[in-house]
Amino acid sequence: MTIILDELRKHFGSEFIAIVPVGSRITCDPAPTNTDEDHLLLLRDNAAFSLMAEFGFKQEGLPHFYTGNDNGGFRSWRRGDVNIITTQERSFFDKFLTATALAKRFNLLEKSDRISLFQAVLYGVRHENLASYCPVGE
Repeated sequence: MTIILDELRKHFGSEFIAIVPVGSRITCDPAPTNTDEDHLLLLRDNAAFSLMAEFGFKQEGLPHFYTGNDNGGFRSWRRGDVNIITTQERSFFDKFLTATALAKRFNLLEKSDRISLFQAVLYGVRHENLASYCPVGE
């Protein structure tokens, strides 16, 4: 995977800002071995997203299918078991890394718990609308 990441950095040139490993392989201890390898890629320009296809990545998971993501802040690209999340929004990138750090700190092993944490941090989703809803104050 390092070769692919190095090629992406080179190919995107000045459009490339940063790429960071994310996902359950990073946040869970012990790390799962039967999951995708996820990376978060920050780009300067939305037009650069189209270059992902040149590396054999296919877009999947349109942002409007994700709870709270009405502004199209990211795109998800897959090639085999490698998933790259691309965004040009610094605020989305920073919030995603915040959610990743919290998921790691709390060692959230249940996927629904990680999804709920990301929904709350990224999109401000209210507790009753989270993936793993648990009534509060009842």
